[in-house]
Amino acid sequence: MKKKTSMKEVSSASNIQAPDSPQEIGVKRKLSVRELMAKLRANRECREIEEPVDVHIEADEAEAGEESAQPYDHDEEQVIEDEDADDGEHNFTEDAPLSYEIDSASDLDDDYDPETWMTSDEMEAQANILSENNSPSHPRRVAEDSEAVITKPANVTAHQPRNQRRQYPVDAFGTFAPVIKLIATAVQVDVELVGSSLLGVFSALAQCFINVSSRASDHGCPVTVNMLVIAPSGERKSSTIDKLINPVYAAINRIKDERRSMIVQDVTVDGLIVGLIMRCPAQFLLALEGASLLGGHAMSRDNVSRFLGNVASLFSGEPLTRTRVDEHHYAQGRRLSVLLFTQPIVAMDFLSSELVMQQGMGNRFLYSQPPSLLGTRTHVDVELDDEPVYQQFCAKIGALASLPWKIDSETGGINTRTVRMSSGAKAAWVQFYNKLEMAAGPGGDFASHSGYVARFAEQVMRIAALLAILDDMNVQHISEDAMLRAIDLGDYYLGTAMNIFNVAPANKDEAAAKTLLDSMRNKCVELGLKAIPVRTMYKNGPRCARPIKRTKELLAILEARGEVSEYKQAIVYDDNKRSSDNYAVTGL
Repeated sequence: MKKKTSMKEVSSASNIQAPDSPQEIGVKRKLSVRELMAKLRANRECREIEEPVDVHIEADEAEAGEESAQPYDHDEEQVIEDEDADDGEHNFTEDAPLSYEIDSASDLDDDYDPETWMTSDEMEAQANILSENNSPSHPRRVAEDSEAVITKPANVTAHQPRNQRRQYPVDAFGTFAPVIKLIATAVQVDVELVGSSLLGVFSALAQCFINVSSRASDHGCPVTVNMLVIAPSGERKSSTIDKLINPVYAAINRIKDERRSMIVQDVTVDGLIVGLIMRCPAQFLLALEGASLLGGHAMSRDNVSRFLGNVASLFSGEPLTRTRVDEHHYAQGRRLSVLLFTQPIVAMDFLSSELVMQQGMGNRFLYSQPPSLLGTRTHVDVELDDEPVYQQFCAKIGALASLPWKIDSETGGINTRTVRMSSGAKAAWVQFYNKLEMAAGPGGDFASHSGYVARFAEQVMRIAALLAILDDMNVQHISEDAMLRAIDLGDYYLGTAMNIFNVAPANKDEAAAKTLLDSMRNKCVELGLKAIPVRTMYKNGPRCARPIKRTKELLAILEARGEVSEYKQAIVYDDNKRSSDNYAVTGL
């Protein structure tokens, strides 16, 4: 079956291009959508069609001038062809030639000469692929023969705009859910900030005792979970982590062994490696200000590759190696859990780095972006230390932090036992694994981020082990209930990651353009104007839109995305001043 795509959809999809590739449209937009489609036509990979294509945009997004795919229903199968729009949607019909159809090999014109764009080896390889795809047993062929019905993965949420995402599943934490809600109330933050931080603390403590495996006999993988929490200044990140980590500090300060060096905050690459080899075999890298780590020596240009490589190796449970002129270390049984708090602009630089994503560092993180409560935090009097629920939490976390580690006398590393799955947990996890694999394949909802999604089932398995050990410190098998709660949490974090990868600005230009757009929206509403004069943008607008040359650059980005348009009529503003150079926000 051929998939018809509109120019509007192509332009929207351009948001997710890698910002380190300057020739791609997601960075500086040197290549327009029309130019991109022209290249595809030249390669005979698409063609113009005369029939109109309907583009469906959710009502609230149409007002903001943003396009998105319709969220799918978990309980029903969906067909590739678009059905009539539901209530609350806007239909936009685009006339040809702004619509394109993806070509298959069987539809190429008779005079098509593949040698004009493909070598003989490439032709042979393409022929093999086409032969395989046309096989009756090939999944894509089966889908075509069955009217192209695609079963959407249960418990896997397709990307949705942030304002449509469901609430954080705090109840998935079981008996710890009440204390998460209590801390969130006391500190006046969203429960997601508390839950994500607590998951990082749980991981740091549990990685010293257990591994987890989906198999019956192997050693499994660490239960390490790396968490990157994205929140701007003023969101009370430090106050939140203090309430969670204080009982851990209290416990390890009473201990006279290597655990006193467990928590590290300011670190270099060599300091991290030497610390794991010589001082403490399991560490918790707690970075309250991500800029100090990601922008400091540990993530400098010369050390970024080494840092990423070692974090990735430790995440997988591989040995640490370090060779110098007069020494060589081969250290087994080392663990590192990372909880990183960072502001959006720092996170954007981190995620936009091609090196980060290619080396797998980004794929080894869970991402959390809690909603802000700024502006709603009226004073509350909650004394956490006097609350029985918080006292019980401190006692349980302190007990886990006080458990003695089993240190291997030969390697100096920690010895862990392996937690496995009950039959019910295994069945639920396998179903989740298979659904993710389908979604990550060609044509799937997560195909553009297959590297991240491909290892996400393992992330959920780690979360399930953490929830299980919190229920029972001597746990041997993950229960079905713990696995289902882990899948619920994992589904939420997967949706957050997809939202960040797809919607968040890909580079500083896009971030600045978004800031300008928000300012224009606010001014239109505040002043009751149909459009905003350009001169007010660079004189009184956000700093990122100055000087006027910069204002024009950002407006060009927004105009290319259809989020603003030039307003042809003159407007009167600010005590009868008149302007003919104005821009209107789409949808206002």
